[in-house]
Amino acid sequence: MKKQKKEREDSRNLSGDLEHNTGAATQAATDETVSPDSERTYTLHTEQAGDPAGTEPEDPFAGTEGASEHFRTKDSRTGGRKTARAPQKPKEGRKWPDFLLWGLATLLSVLFSLLLYQMGMLTIQILVCICVILLLTDLILLILLLRRTQVRWTTWVWRVFAVIMSACLAFGSFTIYNTWNALSTITGSNASSATLKVDLLVPADSGVSKVTDLVRKKVGYSTRADETVVAYALNQISTQINEVEYVDYSDYSQLYDDLRDGTIDAMLLPATRYNLLQEQYKDLKKDTKAIAQYETTRTLTPTSNSALDISREPFVVYVAGIDAGDDPSIDGRSDVNILVMVDPVNNSMTTVSVPRDSYVPNPAYNNGSDKLTHLGNDGADNSILGLEEAFGIEIDYYAKVNFQSLIHIVDALGGVEVDVKLDFTEQDENRSFKKDDLITLKKGKQVLNGKEALAYARHRKTAGYGTTGRENAQQDIIRAIMKKLTTAEGISRINQLMEAAQKYVATDMPLPAIQKFISQQLKNVQPWTVDSMTLKGGADATLTTVSMPSLPLSCYLLSPEDITKVYNAYARMFDDTKMKAFSFDLTKDPQPKITYAVEQEVSEYMITSADADRLSPYSVYYGIDRVDSSSADRSETRAQENAIDIVVPSYTPPVYVPEYVDPGPSYTEPVTPAPSPSPEPEPAPTPTPDPTPTPDPTPTPDSGTSGGSGTDTAAVGEGTD
Repeated sequence: MKKQKKEREDSRNLSGDLEHNTGAATQAATDETVSPDSERTYTLHTEQAGDPAGTEPEDPFAGTEGASEHFRTKDSRTGGRKTARAPQKPKEGRKWPDFLLWGLATLLSVLFSLLLYQMGMLTIQILVCICVILLLTDLILLILLLRRTQVRWTTWVWRVFAVIMSACLAFGSFTIYNTWNALSTITGSNASSATLKVDLLVPADSGVSKVTDLVRKKVGYSTRADETVVAYALNQISTQINEVEYVDYSDYSQLYDDLRDGTIDAMLLPATRYNLLQEQYKDLKKDTKAIAQYETTRTLTPTSNSALDISREPFVVYVAGIDAGDDPSIDGRSDVNILVMVDPVNNSMTTVSVPRDSYVPNPAYNNGSDKLTHLGNDGADNSILGLEEAFGIEIDYYAKVNFQSLIHIVDALGGVEVDVKLDFTEQDENRSFKKDDLITLKKGKQVLNGKEALAYARHRKTAGYGTTGRENAQQDIIRAIMKKLTTAEGISRINQLMEAAQKYVATDMPLPAIQKFISQQLKNVQPWTVDSMTLKGGADATLTTVSMPSLPLSCYLLSPEDITKVYNAYARMFDDTKMKAFSFDLTKDPQPKITYAVEQEVSEYMITSADADRLSPYSVYYGIDRVDSSSADRSETRAQENAIDIVVPSYTPPVYVPEYVDPGPSYTEPVTPAPSPSPEPEPAPTPTPDPTPTPDPTPTPDSGTSGGSGTDTAAVGEGTD
């Protein structure tokens, strides 16, 4: 009995211990957080001592009440052993690629900030705001990366944002660097010096093929306006040969004529004079050959005012479109001449297109009268001095834009939309008239590529279109370029534009001045007003120029009114008169004139359309009262030989005629109210006459004997009535 009782107690104790252990194991498994997507499992089994590994152990819980089903699950992958899913930790994934991406974004943020600071065009406040925003963005990205415990959809959002941010910062950094590099180049060496070239020409059929063949021969040259480059070439020739006879000329036309007739064997012709001579001799290129070319540089005379603060003071920029080669440092004819007057105080800008054929003083030839386009052959600084003489204004800077640059700038922007005003055919950028090279455009709005835009900017030969039409076309193209730059496509192509600009544009405007101007505009953003002005009140004329004294050319005489109009636009920028102090009376003067504190200075060398009746087409003028007629006979002879049509200028002073403007059908004439009747004045009192003596009614004896007594009586009676 005792033995059976002891066995029952041991059995109960063992069952309780096993139930306790089973409950603890089950609770522990329940408390674990198990990842539903985990594939890992573990096997709980009880091996009997001595049982071989891999055999299924006996179930100690068989037949026991309350046995957990968790330990009775069959798993086919474990050979039928009892298994259970193991508790899993969250899957974090690899973070090191994301840390690399974050490091790249942070590095680009620092680079972007440094480049913005180097540009010097942003105010400190704006620069600090940009840096703080970038810093906070990088910190937020880092915090989100560190707190991430598993790969979720938010992880991909983080990665996409980091990639986009890095791409934007990379593009911005490259654009800023490219812009800075372009501005440094444009305002650097290209603006401080000019490249001068001169060719040593001989007749095409000459036996001379190299410089040493000119021993004991004649070489002609002219140092009238090309002393620097010609002196350099003569020195180079002298180092190669000694026995050479040099002949100095004052006129390139005479120099070339002597080369053609054999008076001289070779001639030095600067590149800036080649196109001038080709205007007169169309076969110049075919009839000559170059046996040598010499190149040197000329240091430009500073024209800019270094003390001028263009962020707060008005300034004027002369924009010259050079029609020579593709290097902006080369001097050449200026076919485009635009004055840009900028008033940063009132946020206004006025552009003035000056005709290329304007008859203005040429400082390189002692202020002799010349075509404006010829002044560019001696540098943009020479053109500035001539324009200052013509208009009586001060020009602070210049910007030289090569014609080839227009092709590359327009192409870099993917073309520009322009409303072409006429049907025309024009030569290509190389001035080729071959059938395959000609450019033909139809009238209407269209997208022009670079070559088409250049052809439209050059064209002026169509009757009735002329110089004024070409100047309007040039302004249309400039506006189209500015409009394209404000589009998404234009902004995306800014780097291509900067690459083109640094190759084909040069200016003497200092880079610090540009930085300060842009910084001030960003600090105080205000809308700008832009006006354009064309000069068309003058007269066409055929005149001889100082740079080509033996051939009359087509010129344009500016009118005194146009000159005054340009000066007024210039003086208006410096006028601080308040609007409330301004007044005029149209009843006294229907066309009132505004006067400024500084009066316009009229140059003694300037000739206008008002002097038309005093001009000879064959003489050279240094002012209207200084005439050089030494080449007049030669000029007249050449005009006859070339069948030049002499246009005699005329001038008619403008007469103001009020223009009637139709007010439209909706306009009603204002009714003037009738004046109210004034009260009639009271009649003045009738004065009382002095009393007179009553006549005696008794007739006198004389009146009674008269034969006309009846008439007299009637007369008296009528008088009394």
